[in-house]
Amino acid sequence: MSTRPFWPGGNTPSLYPSETSERPAATVLWDYQNCIPLLRTPSWDRPVTLITPVVVPPAGNDPADNRDPFEIFGQSLSSRDIPIRHVPYTKNQCITGVHVAFIRRAEVVIFVITHLDGPGFPLQLGCAELVAQICESRPLIILACCPVAGHNIPNAYFRTLVHVAGYANPELLIAANLFLDGGAGLTAPYANMSVQNQVLDTESAWPVRPWVGERDLLETCALWQECLPYPFHLNPATLESLLKRDGYALHYVVRDPVNGSLVGFCAAYATFADSFDVALVGSIAAVIVHTAYRGRGIGSALYKAAMSRLQRVRGVRRLHLGSTFPRLLCGVPAEMDYVDQWFERKGWPVSTQGHEGQGGLVADWILRFTDLPSMTVYSTGLGFRQCVDSDAEQVLSIEHRQPATSTHSHGWYDLYAQTLRQGYIGDVIVAYENDTIVATAIIYTPGEQSPAAVDIPWPATLSSSIGGATCICIKDANNSREIILTELIFACSRALSQRGMTGMFLDAVSAGQREIIPLGFQKWMQYKDVWREMSTT
Repeated sequence: MSTRPFWPGGNTPSLYPSETSERPAATVLWDYQNCIPLLRTPSWDRPVTLITPVVVPPAGNDPADNRDPFEIFGQSLSSRDIPIRHVPYTKNQCITGVHVAFIRRAEVVIFVITHLDGPGFPLQLGCAELVAQICESRPLIILACCPVAGHNIPNAYFRTLVHVAGYANPELLIAANLFLDGGAGLTAPYANMSVQNQVLDTESAWPVRPWVGERDLLETCALWQECLPYPFHLNPATLESLLKRDGYALHYVVRDPVNGSLVGFCAAYATFADSFDVALVGSIAAVIVHTAYRGRGIGSALYKAAMSRLQRVRGVRRLHLGSTFPRLLCGVPAEMDYVDQWFERKGWPVSTQGHEGQGGLVADWILRFTDLPSMTVYSTGLGFRQCVDSDAEQVLSIEHRQPATSTHSHGWYDLYAQTLRQGYIGDVIVAYENDTIVATAIIYTPGEQSPAAVDIPWPATLSSSIGGATCICIKDANNSREIILTELIFACSRALSQRGMTGMFLDAVSAGQREIIPLGFQKWMQYKDVWREMSTT
């Protein structure tokens, strides 16, 4: 995305030294604070502090005019009722206590640099960095009245940079117009990229780095909320619990190499597929890129890094779009068509829907217990209770059977094993006949630290009184399967009601929809289930 030059309309003779000279331009190189135009500020309870160097008037000014060259700039801003406090700085004293006092009373600070070459460069840039520290959270705008090409101005300090070729009166008048009116096309902090970013339009140009929670979490959370629909928004603590999985997580980020902001993120995992601790499932759980940076190869760079890493993980047999546990997204959100197209170009069968794992729909469901019909008495002869220690071996063996509410059960064994091992054995609900367990489910409630509650965040985003049931398995596929599923859901609802819950969340349902709809379940979110074997990559 290009930078934005601004020229005032018309060939006003008073603004230009001659009719044949090139019209001077002011350019917003970047504006991550959303400061330009200044008139965005609704009220001016505090002044703008304008800090300018003491310089010799340039040759383009009237020799008889002995005013400070930047006085015309400040006067132009104040013509729109913006209160200006103009404070010069000198080569010898730089920033003094007077400057500090004005900065701390300011709404916005504008700092002017006139030299980026020669002996004046380190001094002016050093003064600007000192001002940035004093400003703290106050917006600081750097106005560079000199050539900037080839100079690495540190964007970590300077979040808004405006450039004009010099500081003659015509140039400063145009800069003032830009500060006041902004020019066309300025819409957001990310809308104005630096000159260096214009060449970063291929995936090879974007540095991909491993995700580090301590450094990247807050920006990742902000990017997550910017890119995904509101129902999927998560707070930083919850997102951190889902992303920080030692030994499982393979996440990557891209930061803008000019200003350092996080603009792309890929979440990936390698998790056990079953109880044999050999076969693994690789998950591309999410690839998100800031809207202002899309179409420039960032997503492809992240995707390539994650896929390359998964291919090097020994034992990965299958690749999945989405993730099972932890449950970020169980597939590609059905409403995000542009995501479908992007992954299809990468060779994923998102829209085939001909076979398992080729774009078939799965959904999350929610049940309010007040909508649950009265329990019908069936003649299955089954009992239902919480799991006890002596049940553990049978419970884990059921995971090998076809799950009752999904087309596959990758990672389910691991969740059952963790639930039992971590002391949440009472979260497993079992259906039994005599001494034989024939069906199981895991229940959980928001706020718990049980494996299921930590891995599936969505009930807590709905309400603190919405619990969940997951990993429903039935041992034998016979004529009573539908009845067993219905009775097991009733048993889970009773157990959750006893814990103060008013509803139940059922995740990643593909099979079994015909049985749960009559029970009062309402569809919450729908996804496309997409996976492929590693050998096809």
